Amino acid sequence: PRPGVLGSMYLAACLVSLAFTGPAGPAVTRPRAPAVRMGAVPHYSADGSQMGTLDVELRVSSKPMYVVHRKVTWELANRRQGTASAKTRSEVSGGGRKPYKQKGTGRARRGSTRSPLIVGGGVSHGPKPKDWAHKMNKKERRVAMASAIMGVLSRAIVVDDIDQAITEPKTRAMVDLLSKLPLDQESPSPPLVCLVTKELSENVELAGRNVGNLVMLTMGTLNAHDLLKAGKVVITKSALEAMRERYAPAEAVAA
Repeated sequence: PRPGVLGSMYLAACLVSLAFTGPAGPAVTRPRAPAVRMGAVPHYSADGSQMGTLDVELRVSSKPMYVVHRKVTWELANRRQGTASAKTRSEVSGGGRKPYKQKGTGRARRGSTRSPLIVGGGVSHGPKPKDWAHKMNKKERRVAMASAIMGVLSRAIVVDDIDQAITEPKTRAMVDLLSKLPLDQESPSPPLVCLVTKELSENVELAGRNVGNLVMLTMGTLNAHDLLKAGKVVITKSALEAMRERYAPAEAVAA
């Protein structure tokens, strides 16, 4: 290797060693433990009247941007089917006969009609089925989800359970419910609304599935991507209690 390359490798090794050991002994910095963060969210009834605020206390990360980003990329990677596939020249049917003689035609020499260079041939370096999923620890996922919830509290509201307000599977019932809440539904471009419920009843599911700017989630399908993408977040009171049980610190749950 050239002297410059050896010098760069030596410098990199010194920097890595200094980062892990420090100038005088082992490094004193340690990963920060999850912290407890509190917030308040407005509370509304199903008819749109405000009933005060509710306190939310969850166990979040001290560096939420990092873990939330990891959670979103983990969710999107797991959504990929990974079924894209293209045939190589050995997998395309045909091409066994030499199309024309080697010399004397003035054309480029060909040994097969399935070369990647011509139409009808195989694909070079094309996609093949693969698994895009990667691992993320369960505790890290929980802290990231709690951090995402606390991050959207500024644009979130809590409503009483809407099962009594939507008694029939009609889209108009869901539209009327959303119009009573402070969700800017009357604007020319209404924001995307994320409705989080503990369990999704049949009437609520059928009433909301045709609303274009509504995403319905339960505690079983709650994810950071849809939550952060929404412009407004509506959380039912029972779902908020479930969030407290799942993401709150142990001492708060015991209390």
